Amino acid sequence: MSEKDGINVKDFLIGGLIGGIVGSVTALLLAPKSGKELRGDLNEHVDVLKEKGTQWKDVAYEKGIEIGNVAKEKRDSILDSTSGFVDVVKDKSGQLYESVSKQTKSVKDTANAGLEATKQAAQKAGDTFKSEAKDAKSDVKDAAEKTKEEVKEASKTAKDKTEKIANDAKKELKK
Repeated sequence: MSEKDGINVKDFLIGGLIGGIVGSVTALLLAPKSGKELRGDLNEHVDVLKEKGTQWKDVAYEKGIEIGNVAKEKRDSILDSTSGFVDVVKDKSGQLYESVSKQTKSVKDTANAGLEATKQAAQKAGDTFKSEAKDAKSDVKDAAEKTKEEVKEASKTAKDKTEKIANDAKKELKK
């Protein structure tokens, strides 16, 4: 479970349960009743506590399943967006490789024609490579920003759902 403001939800639930038990037992022990009446009251309260405990367990189990499902959905969403990011990087790398390969061949052929022609082809290849690298950098940066925003959004959604579930659990505890 996640921690919020230094209080663990699990510890809070356990503390509430223990506090309720201690308060009930104290009230019963301090009440002026006979032993038979006191035992009867204790048995009634134990039955009520057992029933409440079962209800709380069921609520906690259901909320745990809900949180798990939300986490799985967000994980799948993040994986999908990350795989898209990887595809963009692969595509740009392939384009760069093809471009560099073409330019290298052009430079090699031009080198045989003369030194001046070789210098011009190398300059052209360098410019093309820089341009492709800048385009790839921009695409990678955009994909990274998109992934970052999706992660922020997924985290916010998970946080909101977790807070709702915790509030629902608190309401159930108050019943």
